[in-house]
Amino acid sequence: MLTHTLIDRTNRFYIEMSKKVLSKKEYDILHKLLIEKMSLKEAGDSYGVTAESVRRQYERTFEKVKCVTELLADIDYYKQKLEQLKNEFEYETGRIKRRRTKPETDLNKLLYDTHFPFSKRMFSIIEALGITTIGELANIPLKDFQCFRGFKGKCKNELIAFIEFEHIEHLFKGFSVWKTIPIK
Repeated sequence: MLTHTLIDRTNRFYIEMSKKVLSKKEYDILHKLLIEKMSLKEAGDSYGVTAESVRRQYERTFEKVKCVTELLADIDYYKQKLEQLKNEFEYETGRIKRRRTKPETDLNKLLYDTHFPFSKRMFSIIEALGITTIGELANIPLKDFQCFRGFKGKCKNELIAFIEFEHIEHLFKGFSVWKTIPIK
């Protein structure tokens, strides 16, 4: 008796899950055969068709439900795979972030060898100051830059972009605060 109740609950669950993918007739046939416990002949009589026709319809419907169930299993598998990939990505990006917090910067790298596109004005300021390497640039306190002739808002934005492009923020004390303060 307990087994029949469990089977009935399982049948009812799968029929309700499949309701959205089944036509009304397919749903009714499954319901009549599995829930109402009608025979093939009784179900056929209610539709005016033979028991064989109901059996074929039941088999097709059963295959459809089976395909949907397999599809749901595939979706679950891919959801798990996606979560695994997300976790791996977060781990990898975490490792990359840790690498960036302890960067090894070549202080002797020439500013002319960088791939950053300096403007003519910024190159003029750099040349006027006699700066040739990243280390020499980092030795100048950020607050002193606004005292240099020609160093205005656009140059400041360009210097900020260069520092972030080269990932050398750690070389400039107070960089995160300095970049938010407008030039007077």
